[in-house]
Amino acid sequence: MKTNEKNIFLQKYYDIYSEDTTKARSLIKKLDYKNDPYLLSEIAKSYFDENKLRLAERYILKAFSIDCLNSDVLWVLGLVKWDYGQLDNAIFCFKEIIRLGLRRISKSGYNKTLDIAMAQINDSRLQLYRLLKESNPIAAKRYLKEYEKGLEKGVFSILDFYYSQIKISSVLV
Repeated sequence: MKTNEKNIFLQKYYDIYSEDTTKARSLIKKLDYKNDPYLLSEIAKSYFDENKLRLAERYILKAFSIDCLNSDVLWVLGLVKWDYGQLDNAIFCFKEIIRLGLRRISKSGYNKTLDIAMAQINDSRLQLYRLLKESNPIAAKRYLKEYEKGLEKGVFSILDFYYSQIKISSVLV
């Protein structure tokens, strides 16, 4: 499939995702997704959003085996591990996103810009705060301060958009 056709499918996917994750996922599965870590991570995210954790884990582990340095893969893997209570693994994933940096993140995924990369890094700081606030409050506070500094500098949050999608999806179910 040509890149332009893939982009059309992905745009349709994003357009309908908040309304129907199953239908959106079926669009991704029409693409050559089996060796594409980004597409596998999107499939995993759709299963995660439907609370189908085992299916999400299966797809995200496949994506991780292909590209363990893809920020989208690490994000979904972090969420899955968090839900399984594997907090050390989740912490690793979000720290790894921060470590990857803007240039690497902005070159992966679909329509990934520097602004989106900055948001993903900053949101990882918030996730680390949430993960560490009980076990390591000093580190948690540091991550929260870094997150707030990012917001003050104008970095937007993908989490607001993500959680609004989930809220919409759960109302529709």
